[in-house]
Amino acid sequence: MDNKTLNGFIFISLPDTNSENDIRERSIRQLDRKKNKNSNAGMTLIEVIVAVSIFAITAIVLLQSFVTSSRINRKSNTYLEATTVAQNIMEEIKAKKFEEVSLAFNYPLDSSNSVRLTFLDPQKNRINTGKDDELGVREVLAAKDTSNQIIYTPVRKYVDGMDEANVTASVISTDNGKTYKFNPRETGDNASKYYFELTNVTNNHETFDALVTFDGSKDSGYKKKTSTNNEEGKNDYLAPNISNLDTDFNAPFIVEKKKYLEAFSGIDGLIAKQFKFAHDKWESELKAACGTDTETEDYEQKKAAFIAQHKEPLDTDLNAEEVFNSAKKTLLITIDYDKETEKVEVNAKYTIDAHDYVSSVNPEYGRMDLCPCGGDPDQENSDPTQKYFCSIVSNQNIFTSSADKVLKNIYIFYYPNYKSQSSVKPLDKIIVENLNNYPVNLYIAKQQDENNKNSILADENKYRMSLIIKENPETSNWNTSPSLYKSQIKLRTNLDYNISEIYDKLDRPKINQMSLTYQDNSALKRSVSGTAAKKIVDYNGLDDKKLEDRIYTTKVEVYKAGAAEKGFPKEDLVVTLDGTKED
Repeated sequence: MDNKTLNGFIFISLPDTNSENDIRERSIRQLDRKKNKNSNAGMTLIEVIVAVSIFAITAIVLLQSFVTSSRINRKSNTYLEATTVAQNIMEEIKAKKFEEVSLAFNYPLDSSNSVRLTFLDPQKNRINTGKDDELGVREVLAAKDTSNQIIYTPVRKYVDGMDEANVTASVISTDNGKTYKFNPRETGDNASKYYFELTNVTNNHETFDALVTFDGSKDSGYKKKTSTNNEEGKNDYLAPNISNLDTDFNAPFIVEKKKYLEAFSGIDGLIAKQFKFAHDKWESELKAACGTDTETEDYEQKKAAFIAQHKEPLDTDLNAEEVFNSAKKTLLITIDYDKETEKVEVNAKYTIDAHDYVSSVNPEYGRMDLCPCGGDPDQENSDPTQKYFCSIVSNQNIFTSSADKVLKNIYIFYYPNYKSQSSVKPLDKIIVENLNNYPVNLYIAKQQDENNKNSILADENKYRMSLIIKENPETSNWNTSPSLYKSQIKLRTNLDYNISEIYDKLDRPKINQMSLTYQDNSALKRSVSGTAAKKIVDYNGLDDKKLEDRIYTTKVEVYKAGAAEKGFPKEDLVVTLDGTKED
């Protein structure tokens, strides 16, 4: 580098670098050209094949996983929906009594067209349609075909005129399910076993068939007692069946002893009326015998002679309670049933008739047959202005059916009259007229008088009463073999049991108190009495103690749609729920 001085300034000469920069720029340009040339180069065939193969393998794996995932999701969703259906069924049957479950499968719709199995309510429009997508709800029987495969066939439900012995359904109803009675399965291969079927039941977008099985037989483990094994299971014990006293289903009649006794003993009661009538009669006859002029010489003599022959009645001649207890008491229960409208009315007519009572203190005037009614209680009560005094007649309606009130039971509570000790002429009588053959349970309960419940042992043994049940039997076996006939009324009572406090309530001795007659009210007028009548009316105690299945193993199986038609094959089974059902 050269340094020069000019006019006092120093100039520094820098080296010439143009040549170096040119070289560097040329090198960079050459490298760029080479790079551009390489980036435009194509892939080889092998590279393409390898790349496509990798992609295909990856796509296949991914697609397979998508298919597998979709299949798993579909199966899981089906299982979930089937489980929901099974749970709905199990919850429904656990919430109902067994006979109500049976009713729901035989008659799925009630009289108001509501579904008895409430979880099916959104689908009720598909019940009994006859279409391909019909929701089937029915009871079935299990049997084996010629190849030893289990098949399920519909049960036989009751139809008009059918002998009830031929019904295979577990409930019998003569009015399409409005009223019913349980029909236990006691013999054959299906004894204590019950099967119920649902077809085309949906949940969301899935459709299933379902089979519900109840088993109370020896196979269930709840029944063990046999001819060779004395061990008892839960279904081997006699168990009570007590109905709740719900006025929506029951007609109660209570004989209010205190009220009727006061009708005899009150100030204006029957005894007071009798005394006034008797004394007026005595005075009238005294005047007829002695004349009305009390000042005559012989009046007192005539009066004394009359009194000697005709004792003057006193208000103490008759004891109200004695007269009441000696009176004939008749309770008439009338069941009026209109088969067309299905309306049921129950009316009670209670008559206390003391017309035959005669006092030992004053037999001439201390007697109730002085009453001008002539011994006709209905006549006496037809005209309250007349001076009648020997009887009481009370009429009342105790039940009227409606859409939500269906008669199942009639309850009669009464105090026995222990003066009724003659089986030929009992003072206590109950008559039940069921002339249109309405099926109902009749409960008749003798009550203990709290004042003397500890002293009725002997009275109970001597007590006698009459019970008459009238119907119009329509089946052929009544005409051919009355002893095989089963009435529509089922009798549950503590009559023929000693209810004295001395005995344990669960172990009361049987005695002979009731004169029972089952009477045909038709033109035949045929009647059956005694033990044969008890069999006809299915006589049992108030607790309805029976040997019947009280607990079952319960299985709910949900299958693919169409499985019912194929006999529920195992390969179509989706889900199973097991449990127990206890009534």
